[in-house]
Amino acid sequence: MTPRERVIKVLLRILSYPYRYTRRDLAQYFGVSKDAINEDIAAFRNIGLSIEYDDENQHRLAILPDREFKELRHLQPLSDEDKSRIARALDFVPKREAIYLRRKLESLYDFQRLGLRALRKPALDRIDRLAAALKNREQVILENYRSRSNQIRDRLVEPFHVDPEKDTLQAYDVEQKDSRHYRLSRIERVHLTGQPWQYKNDHRAKITDVFRIADNDQVPVHLHLDVFAYNSLTEEFPLTITYIDPGTESNTFELQCSVNHEFKGIQNFIMSNAQHVDIIYPVELRERVKEEAKKILGKLNAQ
Repeated sequence: MTPRERVIKVLLRILSYPYRYTRRDLAQYFGVSKDAINEDIAAFRNIGLSIEYDDENQHRLAILPDREFKELRHLQPLSDEDKSRIARALDFVPKREAIYLRRKLESLYDFQRLGLRALRKPALDRIDRLAAALKNREQVILENYRSRSNQIRDRLVEPFHVDPEKDTLQAYDVEQKDSRHYRLSRIERVHLTGQPWQYKNDHRAKITDVFRIADNDQVPVHLHLDVFAYNSLTEEFPLTITYIDPGTESNTFELQCSVNHEFKGIQNFIMSNAQHVDIIYPVELRERVKEEAKKILGKLNAQ
């Protein structure tokens, strides 16, 4: 992971989980030194973010609640024209300072490669409204939500966890009377109702894997990938890059992480890239893919 990727991921992790991580925790999570995390925090402050330490709880980090997601607007990607204009302006700055500023700009702005659509307008507006609703414990309407069942309709929910890094919202569906998992990118608009939560005791948060599937029952998996599969996986599911290492042979990669026990998401990826992926473990995943392939072949043969 490059420093420019890490600085954004550190920011999103603090935003998503306030007062959970210390600097040491973040250093261990991202596999870097504590000094590197301090540099990231200094970069946040340079763009106006207010970082707060909980002195009574091992100096755990949070961004002050009156700032939160709105400050991410300062991290909007620069266009090529913007970058050229800034580069020309830096020609008149002392060399050492110019090098520092260029590095800072790269770290803070050039993260379009990460595929973090949650940091682009109008997605930020949706996140702002959800963050406000969560803070005020208020019900919202997810307007024209596009579900996996090919339905587009409004959902009245009580949002209780927003995770821009994984493009997910966890909320209680008032109509279905159940805690559900939503994709932020599938919400057209968020309407604040002004009505308070009514089902707080029924809110049930779940672990979300790198394929954006919510399931507290997680199992370890190991895939062997070629370059084609690596590109497909990291472009569609950017969070997987944290769990990928170079393989023993050139132009190969190893994905090792935990996913939902029903293998949703990862199974579709494997079947879409079957010629480019080898399943190392578990056996259950290999059998699940075989069963699905037999179903598809049976359907084709019956036509």
